[in-house]
Amino acid sequence: MSEKNPSPKPVPPGKLIAYTMPGAEVDIDQHIRPCQPTRGWMDQVPGKFIYRCVPLTAANTQGWEILNPVDAEVVWNGGDGNLDLRVNGTPHQLGPQSHFGSGMVTWYLPFLFRTPEDCGLVVTGPANHEHDDAVPLDAFVRTDWLPFPFTMNWRLTRKNEPVRFKAGEPICRVFPMPLALLNETQLEVRRIEEDPGFLAELGTWHQRRQENAAAAAKAVAEWQKGGAKPTGEGAWNSAYVKATKPGEDGKFEKLQTVFKCADPVDER
Repeated sequence: MSEKNPSPKPVPPGKLIAYTMPGAEVDIDQHIRPCQPTRGWMDQVPGKFIYRCVPLTAANTQGWEILNPVDAEVVWNGGDGNLDLRVNGTPHQLGPQSHFGSGMVTWYLPFLFRTPEDCGLVVTGPANHEHDDAVPLDAFVRTDWLPFPFTMNWRLTRKNEPVRFKAGEPICRVFPMPLALLNETQLEVRRIEEDPGFLAELGTWHQRRQENAAAAAKAVAEWQKGGAKPTGEGAWNSAYVKATKPGEDGKFEKLQTVFKCADPVDER
């Protein structure tokens, strides 16, 4: 009488398990990390003012990034076959490869992810990273029950143009998503006048924005006349940038905008 296979271990709530694939040599620091808050192109914006865009910086820090392990150059001739895409560089089992055809570049990830029951994994390109002539393909994986790994794929957008992927650059982002948020959330469209309190907050925000814009325009005009160069402060709603709102007691409440996902813990 044959013995039954053991059931997979359940994943506790609040945990994301990344099992290393058999035979994969995985150095945690070189393959996965929490998403980083900064971006090279954002650093080049004058005064780095773009970091004051709260939604943008929040997205930068949501989830974990999987890193490309090797320098490689990829060229696609426009054809649909696997051989129509060429990968130049030192071959690596976890580096970019041609698998699906049609100008798609594939990474075989070193991890098999497991999430708690009724929770899947959002798989996207790295948030707000630039990459010439290539776009990441997003996916949603039912990692609460699937017993096999998935790949990360990018699609080249230009023919016969070399596309470079550097060692250490993020090529994938993952974060868990409860299924109930998708299955049970009801989207309703309403007139904003139905919520007078929220409408009042909108009016206050609009007034402050006009005041800030007027102050910024005045600062620029004075600068053009030979005054001090404006810092850009006047163009921003400080409460928005600092993510604060008045509480019931009249004091300002600090809200979370930048996330700090936990560093991976190596339990092998």
